[in-house]
Amino acid sequence: MTKRWPLLVLFVVLAAVAFWLWRSNRPTTLAGDIADFVVPDTAAVSRIFIADKAGASVDLRRAAQGWTVNGMPADKQQVITLLKTFLLVEVRSPVPKSAVENVLKVMASTGKKVEIYEGGAKPAKIWWVGHATKDHLGTYMLLEKPGLGRSSSPFVVGMAGFIGVLPPRFHTRVDDWRSLELTRYPDLARIAKVQVTHPTADSADFTVTYKGGNDLALLDGHGAAVPMDSLFVKDMMLGLRNGNFEYIERGITKAQRDSVLSTPPWHVLTITTTAGGEQRIPFWKKNPRPGERDMDMNLLVDDRDRMYALADDTLLVVVQRMKFDRIVTSLGRLRAK
Repeated sequence: MTKRWPLLVLFVVLAAVAFWLWRSNRPTTLAGDIADFVVPDTAAVSRIFIADKAGASVDLRRAAQGWTVNGMPADKQQVITLLKTFLLVEVRSPVPKSAVENVLKVMASTGKKVEIYEGGAKPAKIWWVGHATKDHLGTYMLLEKPGLGRSSSPFVVGMAGFIGVLPPRFHTRVDDWRSLELTRYPDLARIAKVQVTHPTADSADFTVTYKGGNDLALLDGHGAAVPMDSLFVKDMMLGLRNGNFEYIERGITKAQRDSVLSTPPWHVLTITTTAGGEQRIPFWKKNPRPGERDMDMNLLVDDRDRMYALADDTLLVVVQRMKFDRIVTSLGRLRAK
């Protein structure tokens, strides 16, 4: 029995060496926190900074009134999508050693840096989001954690319950991150007064005062009480609950934009809240598409489906008339027949 001990020890040593060599020849991977992309508590995420190789970036921050992007209201749904990605991300496989160099080369020229903050001045995790795999079922990514460093090899990463790739979620187009909200008063009790003026037709001006419940009053442009059609007045008020613009107007020149803003507005909507705040939104007619005609084949002078509005006092946006015509309507439509 004593003579067998050296052989047993030698066998254990050789087995350990063989295991080490086997591990060394496997596709590169890293164990432990450096491969832990998941952010388990998304409620703790306070900031998300995304930058691309072209120098564009977006800075998403959690604020008391909701998320902002570069200091402006952000699209809530897109932020929720990011937070779900942080929670449900999963490593599908390491990248084979033979492919690491090429993957890193492509990531170096096209990848995005995603800094995830959890209240501190430094990011808790940094995702380096690369390109899609050939089968478009995964995304090449690297993880970096302050104090631990960055993984030397990328991973193929996916998301639980999702088939597709992740890079489109981390775009750096600020306009596309912005909230589309123009009027958002889900609790109409916040509104004390709604005033609509028509600078080119002031006889159609009106004001609606609201004191909660069914306590509505309609006033003409001079402040005199007018009998109202309560159905149309309530419909106008309900339109203020979720009024979104369609897109930011970036397809015209600065001269064309200045020309729009320098002309008298078609309508002006002013909403006064019970807290004393005021939101003023002017609207302008919009030119039709070149060559656009009506049903009788007559060339249109104005866009019948859309018009311009000014959001946040500076941003020229396009809104759908089907939605906002019911709000910036005329006194005659709201008056009792």
